[in-house]
Amino acid sequence: MIFFSAYLAADTAKAAAPGAGSSGPVGDIIHLFGSFGVDKAHLSVQVVNFALLAFILYRFAIKPALGQLEDRIRQAEQLQKDRAAAEAQLASAQKTAEAQLIAASGEAARILADARNQAKAAVEAARTEAQAAQTEVIAKARAAIEADRVKMMDEVRGEVSRLVVETAAKVLEQNLDDATRGRLNEAAVKQFAR
Repeated sequence: MIFFSAYLAADTAKAAAPGAGSSGPVGDIIHLFGSFGVDKAHLSVQVVNFALLAFILYRFAIKPALGQLEDRIRQAEQLQKDRAAAEAQLASAQKTAEAQLIAASGEAARILADARNQAKAAVEAARTEAQAAQTEVIAKARAAIEADRVKMMDEVRGEVSRLVVETAAKVLEQNLDDATRGRLNEAAVKQFAR
C-alpha cells in the first residue's frame, strides 16, 4: 500500500507540472477536479476503488435488501389475496348467519306461540282444579260447621237442662236425688229438642 501511495504521489507530481500551463474550459475543469483530489493518476485508482465498493455494496447490502423487498412485496400481495378471500368468507358467513337468524326467529315465534297455548291450557286446568278444590273445601267447611253446631247445641242443651234443674231445685228448695235430677234433665232436653 505504501508503495502504491508513493507511486501515485510521483504520478501526481508529473501530471501537475504539464497541466499547470493549460488553460481554458478543460483546464478549469481539470483544475476544479484537482482541487477535490481527483487527478489523472488517482482517477484510475478511485474508479477501481469505487467499482470494488459498488460491487461489495451491491453484493452484500443492495442485493439482500432488494431480495427482502421482493419478499415483502410477495407477502403483501399474498396478504391482499388472503384479505380478499377472508372478506368473501365473511360476507358468506354474514349471509348464512342472517339466514340462520331469520330461521331461528321464526322457530322462536312458533315455540312462543306453542308455549302460550300450553300456558293457557295449564291456566285453565289449574282454574278448574282450583274451583274443584274450592268446592271441596267449602263442603268440608260446611260439614265441619254443621258438626260444630250440633255439638255446641248438644252442649248448650245439656248446660241449659242442668241450669233448669238447679234452678228448679232452688225454686222448689228441695234436694233432689240423682235419679230425679236425671229425669228432669231428660225432660228439659226433650223440651228443648222440639
